Amino acid sequence: MVMPESSRMEEKPRVDRSEEPATIESNQPKAHSESPRTSVLSILCVFCASLGFFLLPAIAAVPLGVGALRTIDASKGRLRGRHLAVVGLCVSVVALSLWFLFFAVTWAGINLVSGLFEMLMVPFG
Repeated sequence: MVMPESSRMEEKPRVDRSEEPATIESNQPKAHSESPRTSVLSILCVFCASLGFFLLPAIAAVPLGVGALRTIDASKGRLRGRHLAVVGLCVSVVALSLWFLFFAVTWAGINLVSGLFEMLMVPFG
């Protein structure tokens, strides 16, 4: 028995859709996991620099900041936080300069006082 053409099941040509998801995904905005993360070293640099009134964190902030800048540059856009590292370096350099000034003035003051003391004690002895 022959079926009329309208009642026959027509086979539709198959279309290769393996490339469609790639084009759909490329049109979508980037997922949250693909956005650049903030460098942990730059956060630590700012944290240590903010504790610059203590000597050791101010010293530790300098290599942390330099390391943060190097890793951010090497990450090719996967890490951010360059501004944090630069701010941390600036604050730590200012804090270390103040510490140096404090030690220099203290050393000069101790030498001055000890010299005056020796000069005053000469007549007695």
